[in-house]
Amino acid sequence: MNSALNCLTKLRVGNAKGGPALNKPSLLLAIICEIQAGHIKARRIDIDDRLMCRYYDIYEVITGDRTKARPWLPLWHLGGDKGPSGPLWSPDYEDSIAPLAHQLGQPKSLKQLQERFSSTRLDPALFEALLEPRAAEEACALIAGRYLSSEPTAQSRLHHYLQKALASGHYEQQPEQLVGKVEESQQQYARSAAFRSLVLEAYDYRCAATRLRYITPDYRYLVEAAHLIPFSVSQDDRPMNGLALTPNLHWAMDNHLIAPGPDQCWHVSPTVDTLTPDNRWLCDLDGMPLALPRDPQRHPCADSLAWRLEHLLR
Repeated sequence: MNSALNCLTKLRVGNAKGGPALNKPSLLLAIICEIQAGHIKARRIDIDDRLMCRYYDIYEVITGDRTKARPWLPLWHLGGDKGPSGPLWSPDYEDSIAPLAHQLGQPKSLKQLQERFSSTRLDPALFEALLEPRAAEEACALIAGRYLSSEPTAQSRLHHYLQKALASGHYEQQPEQLVGKVEESQQQYARSAAFRSLVLEAYDYRCAATRLRYITPDYRYLVEAAHLIPFSVSQDDRPMNGLALTPNLHWAMDNHLIAPGPDQCWHVSPTVDTLTPDNRWLCDLDGMPLALPRDPQRHPCADSLAWRLEHLLR
């Protein structure tokens, strides 16, 4: 066993319903997944939407109740745990807060915590260990075995989630591998999860048509990742074959009522009756520009846009 991981079995977690409280284990598992996905690239960790969504997902997998997750608790209290080479967790306090940090009481919300700090630093020895895929798997097993030993059903659910999450992370770091025939269902799940993460992050969780962006308080996204050329046709899960769309527009595109074109504008099928008031939500898109990712490498492929336009209902 990698000795740097020993600290993960010695967390001060408190008790909940007769067993270990699961906020800290959930947060650390989320961090491990995000390191392996390449989202966290250094020991400085931003408390961003993606990390919080991962935390909520894992907490829900373990407990079955997403609404009771309290991310500000582990984000605050991990500062009292020890890592292999020093403090496990070192918040980057705002300048005005730093002199008073040790006098502050526990925050009561994520917003209140982020007013104190929005990034933190993981113990360097632990971070270096978690960069290695095998050590990451070992760390996940240690956490699950230590804090879910009395919950075999939850432990099994977590094992399956983490197995797929770590496999998806491999693809997120190497998106060029997201094309070609899928050999097995686990590979298909991992590739699909990587496609979703890469597309939604590229568009900053904003619809490529309406520009709507909404994230619920328990970190569920309004938008979905939609293939331009369907996977059944293209076998292509690379992010440039995708768009972030609200569910209704995802449905409309898949049914060929709307299409983004190589001109990077939206086109509406002439079969949609413009005189029907109920169709206004579609008709208003005609000629509107696509909202594109900031990263040009994540822009939709011209060939994929052309395929969509060619298949628009005429």
